[in-house]
Amino acid sequence: MANQFGSVEPPLMSPVPSRKVPGWVWAVAVGVILLTLFVAGFLAYVRHSLAETSPDQPFLSGAPQNPDALRPLVCGEPCFGVDTAYGMAVTRGDISMLAVTDLVNDVGESAPRAVAETDPGAVAGWIDMGGTSECAFIPSSAPYIAAEPDASSRDMLVWMQTWTAGNEVMDLSARVFTTSEDASAFMHDVHARVAGCPWVNTNIPTQAGLDTVLVQVTAQAAIDVPDEVAAVGWVREGQPGDAWRSYVWDLQRGNLVVQARVITDGRVTEPQVAEFSEGLAQRLTSLPQE
Repeated sequence: MANQFGSVEPPLMSPVPSRKVPGWVWAVAVGVILLTLFVAGFLAYVRHSLAETSPDQPFLSGAPQNPDALRPLVCGEPCFGVDTAYGMAVTRGDISMLAVTDLVNDVGESAPRAVAETDPGAVAGWIDMGGTSECAFIPSSAPYIAAEPDASSRDMLVWMQTWTAGNEVMDLSARVFTTSEDASAFMHDVHARVAGCPWVNTNIPTQAGLDTVLVQVTAQAAIDVPDEVAAVGWVREGQPGDAWRSYVWDLQRGNLVVQARVITDGRVTEPQVAEFSEGLAQRLTSLPQE
């Protein structure tokens, strides 16, 4: 009778003389054990991946961030300029918790541009997709809103870095406002728009064949930031699949707003983005004023 490892057992009769087990039997037994371990490991990996990318993946609990810093930095002249903003660039070690390891765009590879010159057709494209001007902050890749009051702004936008790994993307950008008050007004505007755009029914076919993709927007739970830093965080969700979640944090100090955006299929989670963003907020306080 064969046992679970494929070796042969003697019949339950009188004792038989002991024999040396053939080498091929041991080879089969070891092979079966290794195969069993591989299958068990693979199934555990699949279960883990499905849990990570599940539409039911929970968010952190807690109230949204207050868009005002506890001790806001106010300067008579602009506190920071474009060159200073580049100091927010990160290293592979800085983003280790996100597991995005490939730097595909680095500092200086994208020239700074005024908000008004960034993409004049962005609003029209967003509205064609089913969006509204009120929710035009959703598709932005930097801290600006492709609609009023930003449409004619001469503030400079800086695209610093883009990191990737598979379906995951983290891009880092900044906006240099004329005054600290203007930067603070932007943070309040985004904070209000997040609350006013809980969902958008876009005119985009889904992977499942439906006619529209429902885009949901939710405020992220507050993170721990220094007293000089204001923060607004939100998450965008679409149809589960590649790049179906986007976590965004806007961080303000003085006249500078830095945005970290993480696009993921679910393998990068909100706690990981929160940890990274808290580190980014700490880095923001070390920028020298001009």
